[in-house]
Amino acid sequence: MPKGRRSVIRGRRRPLWLAASVPDPCAISQAVAVVLASLALCTPLQANEIQKGEYLTRAADCVGCHTSNPSRPFAGGYRVPTPFGDVYSTNITPDPDTGIGRYSADEFVAAVQKGVRRDGADLYPAMPYDSFAAMSREDVLAIRVYLLAQPTISQPRPQNILPFPFNQRWILVLWKFANLHTGSFTPDLSRTAEWNRGAYLIEVLGHCGACHTPRNTTFGMDENRKFAGGTAGIWQAFNITGDKIAGVGGWSDEELFRFLKTGAVAGKAYAGGPMAETVMNSLQHLSDDDIHAMVAYLRDVPAQTGDERQPRFSWGNVPAIAGDAGTKTQGSGSTDGDNLYRSLCSGCHGMNGGGSPDGSYPSLIRNTALGAATPENVVMTILEGVKAGDVAGRKSMAAFGGWLDDGQVATLANYVTARFGNPDVSTTAADVRQMRAGSSTEQTVTLLAAQALAASGAGLLLALLLLLARRFRRETSSARLMFVHRDRR
Repeated sequence: MPKGRRSVIRGRRRPLWLAASVPDPCAISQAVAVVLASLALCTPLQANEIQKGEYLTRAADCVGCHTSNPSRPFAGGYRVPTPFGDVYSTNITPDPDTGIGRYSADEFVAAVQKGVRRDGADLYPAMPYDSFAAMSREDVLAIRVYLLAQPTISQPRPQNILPFPFNQRWILVLWKFANLHTGSFTPDLSRTAEWNRGAYLIEVLGHCGACHTPRNTTFGMDENRKFAGGTAGIWQAFNITGDKIAGVGGWSDEELFRFLKTGAVAGKAYAGGPMAETVMNSLQHLSDDDIHAMVAYLRDVPAQTGDERQPRFSWGNVPAIAGDAGTKTQGSGSTDGDNLYRSLCSGCHGMNGGGSPDGSYPSLIRNTALGAATPENVVMTILEGVKAGDVAGRKSMAAFGGWLDDGQVATLANYVTARFGNPDVSTTAADVRQMRAGSSTEQTVTLLAAQALAASGAGLLLALLLLLARRFRRETSSARLMFVHRDRR
């Protein structure tokens, strides 16, 4: 066959081969249409899931503990003082090496609900997974979707500062055995939908018990004293049960709503420390319906009494002149406290402690921090200031910890407490030094040592009783044998 002829034939065969392998254009267009329709459907679904996850992340206040630098949200490194030492929060951005980028859905759920890291290690309960254990899987995964949509930030977690044996993670197995109760939240069908929503927000997402419930001997939440008051580091988290003296029984529903939403209720309380940050990062962003649900649930929490003689908010009267109510403090007279107050505090709180007319600077009179039975919150407010975030126009307060020594802080704290709050409360420079350090590890070790000693003593006493009982049984048995032997003779 001539060469030219073969070329023509080859040219004719090629379209036949292509026709056999190329799909029908109609099929292609239909496949593209299906893909585009799927993408169009997935985009709003993904956006809705991210939006839901953002709200849940706000309700759980994840940013509060997982952010040490506001310009690097969720990157971790936040110091959490505990009775055992300092624990630093983890990076929960999508970074694959230092964050949660490699966590599968199941691994993320296990971390949130069970406190188990991706490598199988147990997490310290500075993360409130004992509360999150009851969170629904759907909500946990929605939070994951939101976090994975955030900017990736590479930031390793600082090393925890925990003395032996608290730096041994295997001991967490014992803690979990005593205090971690798994199982999703189950609504109470005898209650209203609002009450159940409030229960879920307070008990699970908001993990309010982590701070407001005292700890038992194993350092888990004492369910017999639920919401009777606890600690957040050095800060005191007050009783939020319905008791009229120790708790919030003397508050109206509207006042409770306003405090949760804004952190400020004139004549009652102004949030400080971790609570002010919770309002700023979390509660102010919740819907009014959810805040009302939280109030409804709190109203039904059984009242728990405390050591207070009168409600915290009931202390304090406006003195006639600025320096008439100071009392002698350790190592310093009232003049020192008055001078400190005039130079550092009066510009915002007023010479008579009444605050600003618009409420942006709080009154020190009838203020729960100054009417408390212990001085921690007053001292910590002076040391660390208040991050109010301009919520409802409320201004933040500067931290004076870098300006004042321990003695000056004690003098100022005693002055404002005696003048505007509970005069029975006082503090010392040594107390301030310990609070400034931000950890109660020494007391914890002492307490655990005392508990171990008591347990050892109880064990020895039990062993002694068992030995005495055994000896008594032997002597009784011997006496019986002798009696039987004598009787046979």
